[in-house]
Amino acid sequence: MSIHHKSIRTALAAFLATATIAAFGCNQGGEGDRCNPSLNANGHDECGGGLTCLQPDLCPEAYCCPTNADGTLAKSSNPNCQTGCNGGAASACNAGDVDACAFACTNDPGDLLSASTSCPAAADAASETGTPTEGGAEASRAADGGPG
Repeated sequence: MSIHHKSIRTALAAFLATATIAAFGCNQGGEGDRCNPSLNANGHDECGGGLTCLQPDLCPEAYCCPTNADGTLAKSSNPNCQTGCNGGAASACNAGDVDACAFACTNDPGDLLSASTSCPAAADAASETGTPTEGGAEASRAADGGPG
């Protein structure tokens, strides 16, 4: 019978240790971790000390990031806590956000689905070389002053 009691005690101790770690260890996100800003309104802050759940400019998601005293995004070395959030501007541009395209064309053109249609500089270069863009060959000739 004593072996049975030891097994129960060991199992119970393991369960309590796991429950304690889960309750305290996984509760707060670190810098750059995704979070849900609507939970802040309900008094549940997903982010660790000194971090706030917010959506950086030109970013489609919210992350735990450092903030200034006025609540604005503070300087961070984490790419998810910077304007454009590590390719997020390109993702927003690919979904049709024109403001995000201007940033992504300069900072993240490799993540754009079609730089020639999203980035004005690429479209201008294509028309200068006579390469058809969205408007086709006739639009290129008209842009060059040639017969349309």
